[in-house]
Amino acid sequence: MKLAKILFSTLFLANSFAFAQSGGVPSGGVPSSSAVSGSKNNSGGEKVTLQEAIDFALKNNLSIKQNNLQVEQGINTLEQSKWAKYPTLNGGANFNLFSGRNINPYTNGIITNTVGSNGFGLNSGVVLFDGYQTRNGIALNQLNLEASRLDLQNMKNQITLNIVVGYLNVLSQQDLLAAAQKQMEVSQTQLERTQKLVNAGSLPETNLYDIKAQLANDEVSVVNAENAIVSAKLTLKQLMNAGADREIEVVRIEVPNPNIQPYPSSAAQVYEIAQSFLANVQAADMRVKASQKSVDIAKGLKMPVVSASAGFNSSYSTAAEKVSVTQKIVETEAGYVNVAGTRYPVFGYLPTSSATSEKIPYFRQLTGNGNASLGLSVRIPIFNGYSTKFRLTTAQINQKQSEVQAENVRLLLRQDIDQAYVNLSNSAKRYSALGNQVRALEESFRAAEARFNVGSLNALDYSISKTNLDRARTNQIQAKYDYIFRIKILDYYQNKPLF
Repeated sequence: MKLAKILFSTLFLANSFAFAQSGGVPSGGVPSSSAVSGSKNNSGGEKVTLQEAIDFALKNNLSIKQNNLQVEQGINTLEQSKWAKYPTLNGGANFNLFSGRNINPYTNGIITNTVGSNGFGLNSGVVLFDGYQTRNGIALNQLNLEASRLDLQNMKNQITLNIVVGYLNVLSQQDLLAAAQKQMEVSQTQLERTQKLVNAGSLPETNLYDIKAQLANDEVSVVNAENAIVSAKLTLKQLMNAGADREIEVVRIEVPNPNIQPYPSSAAQVYEIAQSFLANVQAADMRVKASQKSVDIAKGLKMPVVSASAGFNSSYSTAAEKVSVTQKIVETEAGYVNVAGTRYPVFGYLPTSSATSEKIPYFRQLTGNGNASLGLSVRIPIFNGYSTKFRLTTAQINQKQSEVQAENVRLLLRQDIDQAYVNLSNSAKRYSALGNQVRALEESFRAAEARFNVGSLNALDYSISKTNLDRARTNQIQAKYDYIFRIKILDYYQNKPLF
């Protein structure tokens, strides 16, 4: 809000400065809200309504785009934290080739062959209890996301208000230009009338010179007004983040002369409404809640963490063989025995065996070598260099800081509303006083003009009377828009439509 007020004050100070350079300001009455100048600065450009200007600014503002990315990041962080409570599942595979003296991964025996191996595994784990850290982390990320969205909305509100300020400033400059052009027409008419009177000998020729000087001042006022419109449009285009070479013509909105009347709500009532919906107040409250969740997360570090795990693994090796052993009894001649001088052979039976091997097929190994596991673990924090203590203290300090920040936001809001009420009251008094001044100076100028036309008033006094009226009318136009904007400030605090 302070940025918008500073911008508004700067625009109107620049407005006053531009017309002060003219040495005088136009007469001829305050233009109505429908007055449109015929200046080249106000025609030939693209027509832009107030809502279109606001929509364009919200679409192209780089700060809004950056905050949009922060909101997207917050959404991503929240989703990530939600999935953290689900079990994990990971698969793995390995392929190895060994040459020379190695251990047979199938038999654990020493071999000197080239051996290839292949393994597969699935492992899963889940945290059953972690001191509610995961649950509180989800809540923390949700609150941070909401705070980011509210920050984005607050930025949009500020940009909208700044666009309204810039738009009103263009309209006020157009009103001042219309008044300057009308005054130049009045001076031109007065010059023609004076020329006739001088030619007839009714007025001295010095009056003609004074009127020409007055007309020259009016022409300067018109040029200054045209330049002020160019500057006001440039400021509006910069607020919209539009190119400076883009020609625009603002569509006039109904800005009637306001009635001086008390604002319908008190400062306390405006404050109660404002703190219930303003995005920056709600964002501060969200951050207080988020800091409380950070404290809960830090407290959870003191509690045990219970986890469960499961796994399944299998492997294959080129060294894996199936060995088949065949045994049989072989009859052999062991010797001879003499029985009554006769030799008889003696036969023996010896067992013999033979072994054959074959490679075990790939998938048979995988199905035969499978093994499964289940596990449950508990991690109990006992001493970790007081890291939990310091983290909890930090979280508690951050919570107090967020609470103070929320109080400060409300304090600044209350001060801004009180200041807005004072500004509105002062603006109303100034607008009312200028109205009385203009009416009085109009009567004075009519009398001076009548006396000047009959030659009973010199041109210098006529010019002074005219300049005083012109200055008062210019101030009245500025005060009109200032008073309207002060009303809109309080309307903004109550979520009322600005236009």
